[in-house]
Amino acid sequence: MRFVTVVLVLVAPLLCFACKSKKEAQADPKRETVKTQDILYSQLDITENFGDNLKLKADDWIKTSPLNATMENPESMGLPSLHADENKVYDVAVGLSKLREKISIPSDGVYCPICHIANIDINKLHTPCPKCKRKLLKFGWD
Repeated sequence: MRFVTVVLVLVAPLLCFACKSKKEAQADPKRETVKTQDILYSQLDITENFGDNLKLKADDWIKTSPLNATMENPESMGLPSLHADENKVYDVAVGLSKLREKISIPSDGVYCPICHIANIDINKLHTPCPKCKRKLLKFGWD
C-alpha cells in the first residue's frame, strides 16, 4: 500500500531528530522535542503517483491531494480534521515542514497545503505560493 511505504520512508529519518534524550532537551531549552508516536507523516499532501516529479520542469506545478481526505479518522494519524479551517491546516503543515527541513533529501520540492499544488524547485521554499501567497513548504516526492 502506497501510504505505508510513504510513512516508513519519510518518518524514519525524522525519528532520529525526535529521539533525543530528555536530558539533552533540558540542557538546551531552544531545542524542539516531539513525541515519536505523534509523527506519522512529514507533509499533508501527496501526488497521484510516485515519480510524478520526474516529468516536471522548475516552472511546472502539479495538483496534490490532501492526505486527510483519504481516511476516516485523520486526527488519529496526526493529520488535521477534514473540517479544520485553512489556518489550522497551514499551521500543522508548517510544523511538519520544519521537521522535514532538518533533513536533506535531494529530490524534495515545495507545496502549498491550502491550494494543493507542488513544484520540484526547492529554491522556492518559503517563497509565496503563486495562488494564495502563503509561504511554500517542503514537499517529498518519494
